[in-house]
Amino acid sequence: MIQRPYLVREDLAAWNERSAYLAVAAGTAEIGSALSALLRIIIEFDAIFLATFRRNAPPTVAYFVGTREPGAHYQDGPYLLDPFYAHFLNGGSDGCYRLSDLAPEGFLRSEYFSTYYGGLNIGDELGLLVAMDPQTCAHVSIVRRPGTTRFTKSDCKWLHAAGPLIPETMRRINATLMPTTRHQSVVHDSLQQAYRNFGTSVLTVREHEVTQLLLRGHSAKAIARSLLIATETARNHLKRIYSKLGVTSQAELFALFFRALAQVEPGFSGDPLVPLTHTPSIQENA
Repeated sequence: MIQRPYLVREDLAAWNERSAYLAVAAGTAEIGSALSALLRIIIEFDAIFLATFRRNAPPTVAYFVGTREPGAHYQDGPYLLDPFYAHFLNGGSDGCYRLSDLAPEGFLRSEYFSTYYGGLNIGDELGLLVAMDPQTCAHVSIVRRPGTTRFTKSDCKWLHAAGPLIPETMRRINATLMPTTRHQSVVHDSLQQAYRNFGTSVLTVREHEVTQLLLRGHSAKAIARSLLIATETARNHLKRIYSKLGVTSQAELFALFFRALAQVEPGFSGDPLVPLTHTPSIQENA
């Protein structure tokens, strides 16, 4: 494990050599590989993702290595629940964050973590967010496997120190990719509306607030603290939500949520459950 307060001479030489290689690298794979090799000088990790977050379109995962391919599923809706993306979208400051810094209490035990993060074999994540312009943000995510040492504040400081390299590197990568289309922007807007309105056709305002927090990975205790209510009250809300939506567990709630998102077409702005009103369990509990 890399544990030192400064770079020794050999590391500095390697940093300079790999920085020079990064400067002349061409193509997404070559640039991504060069940046990954550079960052490994200062911090150990098992996998890396390079992405661009946008306010008006789904994120673009431009490069990854060391894990299974995220695939199109991330862009189809799971990004809406990503703590790093939410931090960017909510106007959070640039910087390096551990997953535990941004994720709500209970996130590691949430259905979202087990279904999405678990599928990527992620034990811990360290993310660097650097603005490229008012509408976009470069996101460098490094990952350690389950069972390995978690990232520390020192690791975060090292990755943050590499921040000045990131925006231009991501601009060069994005220049090799297809530009964002108007259709993608419309789909993004529709997915955001669907997420915000999920369940509003059958839930009360408070139940909808609880559902939003639950989808983002909050536990009942975290929901109670966020809404300034008793934990038992939060649990009672969950029971009524499950009953009204015709589900019996958080896993079934997530399955329903993503099934509802799959029904969303460009321009849709209502509750995505409405296209599923033919489902008996929802009709009976509405």
